[in-house]
Amino acid sequence: MPTENDKAWEKYITDMHLQLDGRQYDVSAEKLKTVTGREPRLLAKLDSEEQLPTIFKRNGYALLAVTNGSYRLIHGNVFTPIPGCPAFKDFLPETDFPLLTAGRSSGEMDFLDNAYNTGLLSDFVEGEKLYQTIRGRERSRAFAFRLTDHDPLIEVKGVQIEVDAGYEGERDVILIEAKIGTRKSFNIRQLYYPYRHFSQIVTTKRIRPIFFEYDVSRATYTLYEYHFADPLILNSIQLSRCCVYALSKRIPRRYDELVDAAFETTSNTVPQADDLNKVLELLTVVNDGQGTVNDISDHFVFDARQSNYYGEAAEYLGLIVRRRGEAFDLTIRGVEFLTTPPEHQQTYIAKVVVNSWVFRALIKRMRRKGYIVEDDVDAVIAAAKKPDGTPHYSHTTISRRRQTIMSWTHWLTEQIGCFAIVDGKVRLA
Repeated sequence: MPTENDKAWEKYITDMHLQLDGRQYDVSAEKLKTVTGREPRLLAKLDSEEQLPTIFKRNGYALLAVTNGSYRLIHGNVFTPIPGCPAFKDFLPETDFPLLTAGRSSGEMDFLDNAYNTGLLSDFVEGEKLYQTIRGRERSRAFAFRLTDHDPLIEVKGVQIEVDAGYEGERDVILIEAKIGTRKSFNIRQLYYPYRHFSQIVTTKRIRPIFFEYDVSRATYTLYEYHFADPLILNSIQLSRCCVYALSKRIPRRYDELVDAAFETTSNTVPQADDLNKVLELLTVVNDGQGTVNDISDHFVFDARQSNYYGEAAEYLGLIVRRRGEAFDLTIRGVEFLTTPPEHQQTYIAKVVVNSWVFRALIKRMRRKGYIVEDDVDAVIAAAKKPDGTPHYSHTTISRRRQTIMSWTHWLTEQIGCFAIVDGKVRLA
């Protein structure tokens, strides 16, 4: 199903009679809003390749800001894939005492601050003492670049850039772009524009761009440091190194340790949202006051149906509640999760999942049979009834809901250790 961005860009390109045959086009924010009726900032929110409008993907196009209020529609690639990081480190916080108010999942800034305060960031940049000196938005200085050696020159001036956190040491300036959750790719512009801007402000120190991810479901911090082989070429970006950090060691939990009547849910729905990380990230969106289906769509660049699915999944877990039609609020449980220290969040969400009605029903089958397989999941989902007694889900819907339950089961197996999966059979560990 097309997203709102898909439909708006299709309309703009059609109405403006643009030929996507390799030519570049200047696009004004004012004209973009007039033609599409949609906010330009939402149409330009293309932080990963997955968010590209369909018409861009089909024709190999991308969008870059060039001035305050104007963009350049270009033929070429502005994204780089994010590889899996093989380096892993259990890191002991270097604070003199536990920070009881740190690391709450209310936004990227909290996790960045926790990485800085615990010494994790200094460890990654190899021990240099750092001072935070940069945060937020500012206008870029003028600079010019090419996508590749063979592409036309693009001139940038006064574009709004945002650095989630910047730190200065004796030798280096560290610039960080932070995300909650994991991504398959990111827009190189997010690192390149701040890199070029601060390279002009600080000419005597090394500028080090870092992409930072906090995985809520795994409670891990991943840092990727990049450099530009040719500072004048955006696509000369190269990964220097990376590391996945955990601030607390994973302690396997038995199922019996997770059973808690206070976390039981009575909903007879079944979620359809495979990415548990995004379900938890959604809580931070609602916490920021963006609680409508449209808000969720805009944040994740989902279509309305997918936004509803993820909202319903969080609602199924008792973390949010539908307020009016398509708006959601955090429940007490949702607030508790967001204010739980990161080292305890996995156990908290494991209790929420395990005590939900689908998993309670599946665990009863495990106790009776010794294990469950996908057919057992299908049977539990098929047993869900509407208020009038008719089946809640059809055959094709059951398979999609089963995919979510199995995805969450794998998470409980890998991250919590309360299940074991061998040859497709799920058992209590």
